[in-house]
Amino acid sequence: MPGQLDGRVALVTGAASGIGRAIALRFAREGAKVAAVDINLDGAKKVARGIKGLKSKAIAIKCDVSREKQVEQAVKQTQEQLGNIGILVNNAGFAGGCFIADLATEEWRRMFAVHCDGMFFFSRAAIKCMEKGDRIINISSMDGIQGQVFSTHYAAAKGAVIAFTTSLALELAPRGITVNSIAPGVIRTSMGEMLVEVAPSDFTNEIPALRWGKPEDIAETALFLASPGASYVTGQTILVDGGITLANPVNRFTAKLMGLP
Repeated sequence: MPGQLDGRVALVTGAASGIGRAIALRFAREGAKVAAVDINLDGAKKVARGIKGLKSKAIAIKCDVSREKQVEQAVKQTQEQLGNIGILVNNAGFAGGCFIADLATEEWRRMFAVHCDGMFFFSRAAIKCMEKGDRIINISSMDGIQGQVFSTHYAAAKGAVIAFTTSLALELAPRGITVNSIAPGVIRTSMGEMLVEVAPSDFTNEIPALRWGKPEDIAETALFLASPGASYVTGQTILVDGGITLANPVNRFTAKLMGLP
């Protein structure tokens, strides 16, 4: 049976682990050729080997997404070895916790450099060769919508991802290129585990879905947005959080953890 993404070339940043890894593998199962991009080259190579085991083509590229020249080289290498990028997933990122009064300027700038500069650099480079039917998918966070205690810099960067998404969607819509973002809740990745590890044992009872999220939950949403069935969906941010933002227990728990009233 042909896959939904047969013949498509997908570039996924932050592909060595977590959400990026799950998206890269899911796309490959649907027939996509994948460029697994990550600052962790060994991890990216492992993902690429896994994709080849699925009988799909993949390459691993080392790239610090905050470095403009490295991004341009990653896009060029993908185009030379796999073809023009038809699906771009801007997923690379990291989390951090600090009160603003104690936050170093370098930490603030690094947060925006990875989440926002990287998204801008890759989008700018990729759209030059994109065509009608191509897709850009940005990974934001529920924190970019509701904010987060002790992680203002992270929430602000993720909020900027959403604003970039809606604006670029308007710009590219006449070309038939869609731009959407996904806002995950608490997902069991290396970043999400920081919260999972300190959460009370019954914390999941406060999540309407009664469980933590999995990287595969995000990958399935990304697959939909990359598929032909999402051709009329653009400029949207889709929360994939098990309903957690409806209950909003994360901010209450984090505030208590930080000793705030």
